[in-house]
Amino acid sequence: MNRKVVAYVLILLGLTLDNLSVSGGITMTASLQERLHTDYATATWVISAYALTLGSFIILIGKIADVVGLHVVYLAGLAVMSVCSLVSALVPSAIALIVIRAVQGLGAAALVPTAMGLTASYFEGAALQLAVRMLMLVLTTSLGIGSVLGGAFSVTPIGYKAFFWFTFGVSTACLAGLCFVIVPVPPHRTVSLKRLDYPGAILLVAGLLLVILGFTEAGTKWHSPKVYIPIPVGGLIVIGVALYELVYLPRSGSKLEVMFPLELGSVQLYVASACGALFHYCGYTIVQLALIQFHEHYDNDSPLIAAVRLLPATVGIVWGSFVWRPWFTARIGERWFVVIDGIFALAMTVWASRFQPGQYWRYELVSLFLFGWTVNAFYQITYSLMITRVPLHLQATASGIFQTFGQVGVALASAVSASIIGERGSINASRNCMYVAIACYGGVALLFCLGGWGKQEEAVSKEADVEQQDQQETVSKEAE
Repeated sequence: MNRKVVAYVLILLGLTLDNLSVSGGITMTASLQERLHTDYATATWVISAYALTLGSFIILIGKIADVVGLHVVYLAGLAVMSVCSLVSALVPSAIALIVIRAVQGLGAAALVPTAMGLTASYFEGAALQLAVRMLMLVLTTSLGIGSVLGGAFSVTPIGYKAFFWFTFGVSTACLAGLCFVIVPVPPHRTVSLKRLDYPGAILLVAGLLLVILGFTEAGTKWHSPKVYIPIPVGGLIVIGVALYELVYLPRSGSKLEVMFPLELGSVQLYVASACGALFHYCGYTIVQLALIQFHEHYDNDSPLIAAVRLLPATVGIVWGSFVWRPWFTARIGERWFVVIDGIFALAMTVWASRFQPGQYWRYELVSLFLFGWTVNAFYQITYSLMITRVPLHLQATASGIFQTFGQVGVALASAVSASIIGERGSINASRNCMYVAIACYGGVALLFCLGGWGKQEEAVSKEADVEQQDQQETVSKEAE
């Protein structure tokens, strides 16, 4: 078998750890409380600490990967995931586990952007289209399966620790295999670590930490200074860094390597895709949280059974990945396909929001399956746009920005859901959460309806084509 293919299979397997660690936490909270003898707020921080560092550092780590080499950063991230999973399974205290999970988030921040860049560097033509489909299958399926695995491992004799032993085994096996078969991708000629905008990078990380921390602390206490101070301050810092890098530095003639490359604005639909990721991640997370809470409280389901009820969405995602073909968008174009897809996701969320005790088969089974198909379609289009249209030297950076928007959406979804549902919850509260998800998918449709931002510049396309050809030749020689 081709060395690149073997390496790519292991890369995708390692990539599942990111979403498994995020969605698995949704159904592990009760086990964390019980095993660590702690309260709900502390238990949720075991999950939140991971998301906090993942969302805050992913742009910076993506930029570093573009500079020093995608394969180097991917292997480093996988090593961090492995060690932190082992320590997470062994530490006996909640505070120690929270710290380790925060470090593990740094490892996860290295996986997604580098995996996308490696996909673009390893393949071309029809093979690239197939690789993108497999990438999407892994990302979306692991997100759905994670909540089931979290619930399943929670009911084992060792509780949540079984989940971390599982992720330790997967990450270690992938790391060991990749050390022998990974195909190196040389650093890009056009970028240098010496010219990185370090002040901008530090301020960006600080701003994102404040924003995500504020949403994480929100829950039912939006009036707390821990919420209404970090969110606006962090938001202003992030906006300030973006304006500094997008407006001031280009006018001053600076050659610094920035976190927000101006070139990405010329990539067709990239800005709309990144902004749409915030709404899509937020909507998907809210649907999961609202329905799991409803089934646990009103159908008396265990976390495992409640998660299993959401499997139709995962099946829809998997089915969509297998049947998806690039020509689906040929007649109306990617932009309008996403508009229609967003409207359809909105309609399926409305259908699912009519849930009632004992009425799962009527309101959720089919609607969640079709909802999963719409989720898959959005990511098939947006990831394909990034991998095929973004210049290779910006692949990991572009993915990092996209994922940052998504992680802010996850943090926002958690805060809004906790605020609406509260500690006791009710059917109406869960349904109100679904209305927020409906608004999110309406936002996706509106974004793409109004925003065809980014007209692919011919110069950018030619540069990307030349670099793609050179990179493919280098990688092919390494694989021989």
